[in-house]
Amino acid sequence: INIILTKDNNSYRSFYNALLHEGYRDLAALLQDGIPAISSGNGRSSMDGMTSYVKTVLCEGGVPQRPVVFVTRPKLVDAIKKKLCCLGSDPGWVTVYGMAGCGKTVLTAEALRDHQLLEDYFPGGVHWISVGKQDKAGLLIKLQNLCSRLEHDSTLSQRPPLNIEEAKDRLRLLMLRKYPR
Repeated sequence: INIILTKDNNSYRSFYNALLHEGYRDLAALLQDGIPAISSGNGRSSMDGMTSYVKTVLCEGGVPQRPVVFVTRPKLVDAIKKKLCCLGSDPGWVTVYGMAGCGKTVLTAEALRDHQLLEDYFPGGVHWISVGKQDKAGLLIKLQNLCSRLEHDSTLSQRPPLNIEEAKDRLRLLMLRKYPR
């Protein structure tokens, strides 16, 4: 509890929610009176501070939702945001790496929950793909899905790629011609 009290209000709320969802309702009830109020005075449309635009873009792109048990890590999230902003002037990749389960997905998804970042640097939206270890059939399905999402507003309804090489070629063309940023 002492560690949680040194963190921000979101940490306390996350701890409370974790107790509720993990079957410790009695302990959560003891902490209920101390839950900090959530302010909504900065033009945001929801409790978690996300605008409806951000929610829509992230949902359409398949970006994972914030977990029930969530602790903010602002320095790491800001570092990812800065790297993502660099893609506006220098196309490339941002790679987030670390041990399994250390929070790479949560941090990266959190960095994308920024209205201005999405509007300025990702005008075509975000397309999230979790690949992990895949056999060739699983990888082909992921690539077919991405092709389908990227071609969603195309007037030509193309058949899905039949193999990984065809999928790579189609994605390369889509990235070069339709989504250069």
